Amino acid sequence: MPADVKADALQKEGTREFEEAIAGKGPKMPASSTTKAEEAELNKALEDTFPASDPVQPTAPESSVGAPAGRKSVDGKKDA
Repeated sequence: MPADVKADALQKEGTREFEEAIAGKGPKMPASSTTKAEEAELNKALEDTFPASDPVQPTAPESSVGAPAGRKSVDGKKDA
């Protein structure tokens, strides 16, 4: 049997199985274990992260150039 004929037969079999599987009601979904407040918090967090393609805003501690207070800089310049 040529490969393309075999592939077509397998595709038809898979399609038939899929259609049979989705034809019924399906399994009963379990009850939600989250409260409305938790659900709202999760939805808010999801909204805050949408869209995911936006770059994250970096947070960095405040810093300044130079030596800490009470120490001399080592850049070769004399302190005035």
